[in-house]
Amino acid sequence: MKILALLAIFFVSIHAEMARFDNYRVYSVKIENTEQYDAMKYLEEHSDSYNFWKYPKMNAQIDIVVPPHKFSEFEEITLNLKMQSELIIENLQSVMDQQKPRNKQPKAIGDIDWDDYYRLEDIYAWLDNLVEKYPGILKLETIGASSEGRPIKMITLSKKPGNRAILIEGTIHAREWISAATATYILNELLTSTDSNVTDIANNIDWHIIPVVNPDGYEYTWTTNRNWRKTRSAVSMLCFGVDGNRNFKFNWLTADETGNIGGSRVPCTDTYAGAYPYSEPETQATESFFEANAKKIDAFLALHSYGHLFLHPWGHTNVPPSAVEELGNVGRAAAEAISQVNGTQYIVGSSNQVLYASTGTSRDHTHGAHEIPISFTVEMRGNGDYGNFGFMLPARFIKPNVEEVLAGFIALIHEARNYGRFPIN
Repeated sequence: MKILALLAIFFVSIHAEMARFDNYRVYSVKIENTEQYDAMKYLEEHSDSYNFWKYPKMNAQIDIVVPPHKFSEFEEITLNLKMQSELIIENLQSVMDQQKPRNKQPKAIGDIDWDDYYRLEDIYAWLDNLVEKYPGILKLETIGASSEGRPIKMITLSKKPGNRAILIEGTIHAREWISAATATYILNELLTSTDSNVTDIANNIDWHIIPVVNPDGYEYTWTTNRNWRKTRSAVSMLCFGVDGNRNFKFNWLTADETGNIGGSRVPCTDTYAGAYPYSEPETQATESFFEANAKKIDAFLALHSYGHLFLHPWGHTNVPPSAVEELGNVGRAAAEAISQVNGTQYIVGSSNQVLYASTGTSRDHTHGAHEIPISFTVEMRGNGDYGNFGFMLPARFIKPNVEEVLAGFIALIHEARNYGRFPIN
């Protein structure tokens, strides 16, 4: 442990400057056969040069970040394997540079809006200000601390006793900035909107919102590496971080019908599931809240990017859950409402079938272990007819994203009431 601590200090010191991704490219590649899949899976788990934004799956498109010194090698690999490849981002650093608005006047800490992205201290200060403004209906609590000691804060909105609840999980993956922005927007609308659809769900549902489950990783994306995904715990002699969304106990690293374990045992990979379930204080904190409160919760919504997807269980198998009819109908209601706002088309289905195998996820864990009836991963904007940005969605798309997602959540709740969820008492 002393060696790991010393290495952590060493790596912090040498990574004091922000990592740059000048001329890094992002390719979209189609996997059509076993040979192609095996090659991409090998690169994902063993290469320290390629970074996978979407993970290998048969008969699917995956997105890969390729550094300049690997251009020739990547071209050779795709040619030899006869893979269809499309360049979708020519210079990743240029996309990162354009993410935040230019010439915007700085604001006081805690004064946030949805024209820009904000650091952890701003989000937390904003939450503090809200509790002072709405003391009778808001409660702010620290449900745990990260591996680097940062608080994990959850805010609860409750206007009357007896309400059923929704839990929104934000930013378990650090680089997905749109997640925290969406969580805070939804809270703000619940507090300030006069729209009858919004006041209905604000008055008759309790809302538990964790804007940033992974505060260490989120802060790291601001100070050191914008493309960082995991937590920041020291996990090996050379590698840091666990994928928090592979670290829950339910079907942790359980192989699906194709043998895919839906995560990784290799510490340096982005989907490293940890040495054991709940190895991370971040997942321990959320699990403690689940255990104490799950019986009061009708829906769990995990905010992610990117892909325009409403993903319900399961990630560990292509066999549908017993509640597939309800999950499908509420998901499709949300997708239809989203399409009515800006025309954005969402796909609804199980994670294993629509996206890729994933195990130890908060979505499957809340549904399978804690029997929360409605559980979704919501993969929001990133690539589309508005441009290809991946996780680096420019701030000018925050409002279109959050507005359509809120409309989707309203429709989801209305449809869920047909199944006896969220009764008005």
